[in-house]
Amino acid sequence: MRFAYYTLRHCSMCTSTILLSGIPRAVIGENQTFMGSDSLLREHGVELDVRQDKQCIGLMPQFIKQSPELWNEDIGE
Repeated sequence: MRFAYYTLRHCSMCTSTILLSGIPRAVIGENQTFMGSDSLLREHGVELDVRQDKQCIGLMPQFIKQSPELWNEDIGE
């Protein structure tokens, strides 16, 4: 079985990739930092396994603080 693995919740482009590739399951380290489209994936039968991993949760604010320009570029700001 194929899986998609993400440190944080997936963006729109990643959501499209999951759907177009027919990936049945996505494992997400945390979904607090970025608001993705979980409902769209679930509507198309993709199983989401959100771990709320403390290490992933801790990494994201650190990354945003250290590299705000990269984070803003990644989220389209």
